[in-house]
Amino acid sequence: MVRVDKWVRGTLAAWEMLIDFPLPSGLEEYRRRGCDQFSRLIGFPLLGLAIGVVLVLVAAFCSAVFNRIAGGIIFALLATAFLDLKDSGRGVGLLLSLLLLKFRRVPFRESLGVLNPELVQTDSPQLTVLLAVFELLKALFFFLLCFYGAKLWLVVILVGAFTVQGTLAMLPDSESGKPFLAISEENHKKIGIAAAVIYVLLMLAFPVGIIAAGAAVYFIATGFRRYFLHEFGGVTANWITLAGAITESVLLLVGILLALHVGH
Repeated sequence: MVRVDKWVRGTLAAWEMLIDFPLPSGLEEYRRRGCDQFSRLIGFPLLGLAIGVVLVLVAAFCSAVFNRIAGGIIFALLATAFLDLKDSGRGVGLLLSLLLLKFRRVPFRESLGVLNPELVQTDSPQLTVLLAVFELLKALFFFLLCFYGAKLWLVVILVGAFTVQGTLAMLPDSESGKPFLAISEENHKKIGIAAAVIYVLLMLAFPVGIIAAGAAVYFIATGFRRYFLHEFGGVTANWITLAGAITESVLLLVGILLALHVGH
């Protein structure tokens, strides 16, 4: 029971770092009681699990109350809005900023230094079209997950994205040298173990998709970690957010390509 109590506080600590919606005062006071390093670390995949389950329930509710198509559309709009608003649009803004700079042939290393999370608020015609296409595709993919009965893939997406962000948060800030998440080195791999346990359980629903998702999360996390350490000696808050947005997009695409067979 004591361990579960610490895991809950670790999950709330991850919420405080990743989600812009404030915690209710009672939960905020509960979070401040503290938790050990292990609980703080596994709080990231556990937060993905918790939010993913809530979204699955919302998808099931929409499908039960409305017909299959209407329920899928309503849920797709809600899920798209949530993913955008959970970080106040910074993730999609950074991702679109990176894509625009890529179209302009700006090298990736230079792009990281000029990424602008407020780019979504500009009047660029290019951005308007890119944003519209990106959001429509994301909503379409969520609709298909709901329509074909692959709702549990939402858990896969959020667990993977938050695990990548937690992995990068253990790196030092590229300017101050202090890690965003101070965790002893011997505990670094435990976030991956926690995510792997959740993914193994989800293999009952997505035996092929989970293997692809697990590989994607591993290579995104380790690839970004090595790159940021080698090139910059650390990370920034924007790069952590960007990595989460990229992971969400990749896993959403994997879900459409490999997980929809469960609905047939």
